[in-house]
Amino acid sequence: MSGISSGVGLATGLNITEIVDAIIGVQRNALVRLSNRASAFEATEGGIKTLEANLLTLNTAVQKLNQQSTFETLKATSSDTSQFSVAANSTATAATYQLQGLRKTSNHQVISNGFADADTTPIGTATTITVSGGGKLDEPKLLEELNDGLGVQRGSIRITDRDGLTEVIDLSKTITIDDVVDEINQSATSIVASIEDDHLVFTDTGTGLGTLKVSEVGGGQTAADLGILKSVVASTFSGDSVYRVTSDFNLSQINDGNGITTVSGSDDFQITVADASTIDINLDTAQTVGDVVDLINNNGANGGKVTAAITANGELSLTDNTAGGSTFEVTALNSSLAARELGIQTTGPGGTITGTLSGGLNSVLLRSLNGGVSSGGTILNAGQVYIEDGAGGNATIDFSSAKTLDDVIDTINANGSIQIEASLDDTKTGILIKDLSAPSGTSIEIQDVTGNLAGFLKIDAVLADGKHTVGSGSLDLRYINEETSLSTYAKNGKAVASGSIRITDRDGTSFNVNLSDSETTKTVGDVLTKINEAATTAGAQINARLNDTGDGFIVESTGGSSFDVKVEEVSSGTVAADLGILGSSATGVDSRQTTVITVEATDTLEDIADKFNATGVASATIIDDGTAFNSARLSITSSRSGASGELILESSYDFGFATSVDAEDALIRIGSNPQTSFLLTSATNSFDDAITGLEINLLDIGSSPSTINVTRDTAGIKTAVKTFISAYNNFVDAKESLTSFNSDTNERGILNGNGIVLTTVSRLEGLLTKKLSVSNNSIKSMSELGVQFSENGKLKLNENILDQILLDDPNAVTEFFQQENTGFAVVMDEVITAMTDPFTGSFKAQIDSLQASALSLNTRVEELNGILEDRRERLIQQFTLQETIVNQLNSQQTALESLQLISSNSSKKK
Repeated sequence: MSGISSGVGLATGLNITEIVDAIIGVQRNALVRLSNRASAFEATEGGIKTLEANLLTLNTAVQKLNQQSTFETLKATSSDTSQFSVAANSTATAATYQLQGLRKTSNHQVISNGFADADTTPIGTATTITVSGGGKLDEPKLLEELNDGLGVQRGSIRITDRDGLTEVIDLSKTITIDDVVDEINQSATSIVASIEDDHLVFTDTGTGLGTLKVSEVGGGQTAADLGILKSVVASTFSGDSVYRVTSDFNLSQINDGNGITTVSGSDDFQITVADASTIDINLDTAQTVGDVVDLINNNGANGGKVTAAITANGELSLTDNTAGGSTFEVTALNSSLAARELGIQTTGPGGTITGTLSGGLNSVLLRSLNGGVSSGGTILNAGQVYIEDGAGGNATIDFSSAKTLDDVIDTINANGSIQIEASLDDTKTGILIKDLSAPSGTSIEIQDVTGNLAGFLKIDAVLADGKHTVGSGSLDLRYINEETSLSTYAKNGKAVASGSIRITDRDGTSFNVNLSDSETTKTVGDVLTKINEAATTAGAQINARLNDTGDGFIVESTGGSSFDVKVEEVSSGTVAADLGILGSSATGVDSRQTTVITVEATDTLEDIADKFNATGVASATIIDDGTAFNSARLSITSSRSGASGELILESSYDFGFATSVDAEDALIRIGSNPQTSFLLTSATNSFDDAITGLEINLLDIGSSPSTINVTRDTAGIKTAVKTFISAYNNFVDAKESLTSFNSDTNERGILNGNGIVLTTVSRLEGLLTKKLSVSNNSIKSMSELGVQFSENGKLKLNENILDQILLDDPNAVTEFFQQENTGFAVVMDEVITAMTDPFTGSFKAQIDSLQASALSLNTRVEELNGILEDRRERLIQQFTLQETIVNQLNSQQTALESLQLISSNSSKKK
C-alpha cells in the first residue's frame, strides 16, 4: 500500500500535515505581523473618520451661527389671542401694530318660500335658475376711490333734522358709499340719504322748518370728505362731488372697470375736424386717462387742431379748433373698440365731443350692458321712447343725453305725464317698469320712437290688459373683461391652473395653446391673445373673444362644418376645466362665470337641492320652518366666502329667494384711532397681505384693538448656541474615547498620541478662549456670552449671562458671530473646513495616507499568503513523494528478503 492517510505517512509514520504546518507557521509569523500593522492603520483611519464626523457635526452648528436667518428670525405675538393669531415670516420687520377685528367673513345664504313638502310634490313649472356672482347694476364705489383716490377719513358725523332731532352716526367701519347711506338711513332722524351721480343727497322727510345740518364730531373730517359738511334751511341739499375721473385714473378703472380694448401695433381711432383734416391716434402706450389726452394733444398731425382734456365732471372732452364744412367726428380704425369704450365714437356738431368715462358712485354706463362694447354687439342709440301707462297717460321721452342707467331711471321717474315708476329689479341685475295708474286700466306700452334704447334695455313691450309691470331680466352687465385676473377666475374664486389646452376647429384642424408661463398668462386677455395667435399660426378657423353676456369669454368657430369645436386638456391638466371651456359645441365653447340650473316641472324641492349641490358653486339643503302649511324651504349657501361669494339667483318661477345671511368680507382696522387708521377686508378671515411678513388670522371680533408685537426671536439664537455647545462636547467625548490610556492594562485608544488630534484640539480650544478682533463690538469672546470651559474640557453655558446680553444688545451678539473675516462663526467655519475639506483637508491627507499604507500591507499579505500556500503544496508533494520512495524501498526490501529466504531453503534441500 502506498500514499498517506489522515496526514500520517504509512511508510515513515510521520505526521506530514503537522510537519508542513509547523514549517509554514514559522514562516507565517512575519506575515501576521504585516497584517496586524495593516489592521492598525485601518483602525486609526476609522478613528480619524469618527473624529472627522464629529467635527462636521460641530461645523453644521457653527454654520447655523453664521446664518443671517438665525439672528433675524422674528416672532409675532398678539395681546389678545382670542381675537388674532399671528406669525412672522422672513420678510417681517420688528415693530408694534394695533389691530382690531371688526367683522368676520360670512358665506351668502338665501332661503326660498315655503313649499308643501320636500320630496313628493313637484313644483309644476319648468324653469331655469341662473346663479351668478356679478352683474349687479348698483355696485357701489369704495370710499378709498373717492376724492381723487385720497379716500375718506373714517370717523363720526352729527346729523340734525329740521325738527331739531340730532344723532351721531358712526362711520368708522364703512367700506363703500352704500355703507355710508345705510348707516345714515338707520338713524332715528327724518333724514334720508341717497346717491345721485357723483355725490350724496340729503332729504328731510319730516315736517320741521328748522335747519338741516351735518357737522363733524371730535375734530374729524369725515363729513367734509363725503361732501356733506353743510347747513341749509331747506328740506334737501346736494353734497359736493366726491367721485370723478381724473387724469391719474388707470384705463382699467374706467368704463365701469372694463378698461379699453386697443389694437396692438395699429391706430385705434381717427379724428376728423371741420377743415377735413384727420388725426390718427394709436393708444398702444396709454396706461392712464392722462396718457390718452396727451397722445391726442401731442400727435404730430394735430398741431393744435383738437384739444383733448378731462372736464371738471370727469369726462373726456375733444374740442375742434378748426373751421370748415366737414363734420367733427371720431371713427374707429382697424376694428378697435377704444373710441366706443371712451364714449367718443360719435359726431360733435357744436365742435365738441364729450365721452362719459364712468357710471358714477353706484350706477353703470349704458354701453356696459348687453355684454358691453363688442365688435358684433348692438350699438346703443339712445333716442326717444314712447311710454303709455294703464290709465292712458303717455309721453315721448328724449333719452339722447342719457349715459348711465340711473339717467334713464331718473328721466322716466321725473316725467309728470305718466304714472310710471322705474327702478332696478329685486336682483339688481335688470330694470323694472311699474304702472302706478289704476289697476283696472289697459295695458302699458313702451316703444322706441327714434333710436333703440327700449329694445336695448329689453323693456319694449305692449302688455296684455291687466299686466302692469315690465321686467328686463338680466341686462348682462359686463363684469368679466380682458383685465380680469386668472388668479380668481376658476370656480369659486380659485386660481386657474397652468398648463396647455388643445383646440380643434370644425374642419378638424387642431392646435395646442401653451398657458403655462405665469409671467405672460395672468389675465383673461392673455388667454384670448394666446388662443388667437395659436389659431392663426395653425390656420384654424377659431376666434376667442369676450362673450355677449358679460360674464366670460367664448372660443367660437369662424368657419367649417364637419365637426364640433372642441377644447381638451393636454397631459391630464385642468386648465381648460378651470377656464370653463372644457367640452365641445357646434358653434363654440362659452366660458361663463354664470351657472344655469335646469328645473323640470316634475322636480321636487329635493331634486332642485341635488342639482344645486352638483354645481359646486353652492350647497343646498331643505329646512322645515315648523309652520302648519308650506313649511319646507330650500336653503342655499354659497361655496365662496366673503362679499365676492354673493349669489345672484334669477328665475322666471317665483321661488321667493331672500337673503338670510349677508355675504360679507372679514374686516379689520389697523391702528387704534379711526381717524388715522385704515380698514382692510378679506374674503376669508386671513389677512396675510395686510402687513408685510405677517400671517394674520382673524379669530373673533374685538371690542378693542389687540397689540401685535413683532420682535427678534432670541430663543432661536440661544438654541443655536446650545446646539454648538452640545456638538463641541460630543466632539470632546469622541476625542477622549479615541485617545484614552488605561494604566492598569496599558491599553491605548486607537488615536492615542496621534498628532492630528492634538492639532485639532489646540485650534478649537484656541478659538474658544481667544479674544477676537470684532470691531466696534462689546463682545469679543465666547466667555463673555456665558460660554465657559468646565474641568473636563467640555463647554457649559451660563444662560443668565446670554439671556441678558440678548436682551440688552442682540446686535452685538450677531456681530460677534458673523462680522466679516473676524466673526467667531466665520473663523471657526474656516478652521474646521480647512481640516475637513474632502479634497485638501488635513484629515483627508491623513486618511489617504493610512488607506495607502493599509492597502500596501494588505496587498503584500495577500501576495505572501499566496507564496506560502504554494510552498505548503510543494512541501506536501515532497513529503508525499518521500513516502512513495520509502514505500517503494520497503517493497524492494521485502522482495529481496523473500528471495533470500527462497535461496536459503533451496540450499537446505540439496
